[in-house]
Amino acid sequence: MSFFQKLGDIFKPESESKADFGWSSINDEDALREIVMASNTKPQVIYKHSTRCATSFFALKNVQRISGEGRKKADFYIVDVIGQRTLSFQVAELLGIHHESPQLIILKDGEVCWHGSHQNVGAEAVEVNI
Repeated sequence: MSFFQKLGDIFKPESESKADFGWSSINDEDALREIVMASNTKPQVIYKHSTRCATSFFALKNVQRISGEGRKKADFYIVDVIGQRTLSFQVAELLGIHHESPQLIILKDGEVCWHGSHQNVGAEAVEVNI
């Protein structure tokens, strides 16, 4: 793959790359509670993303580098911290963690087993913790 193809992949529209990855949306606090319950049987990954932040953009790209095997081990959800501001804060409150963006949260057995923000967000964190 040429340098320009790689560069194009980095900057392709976010909606396209999110769809390619298979992110699911969280629409309300009830859905969030269902995700917490689902973590009792399968790890759940929540990524809080700001569409206005370059750091968040590159963190999202990094998370999406997770292996195909890793993708099968967990369910993946994304929260738009700008468009879903109230829900974004509900995530922090319900899970008992400080609100940040970008932020990656991994749930297992009904609890947060790992969370991180900014430079700590990436595929390796997911692979190690799911």
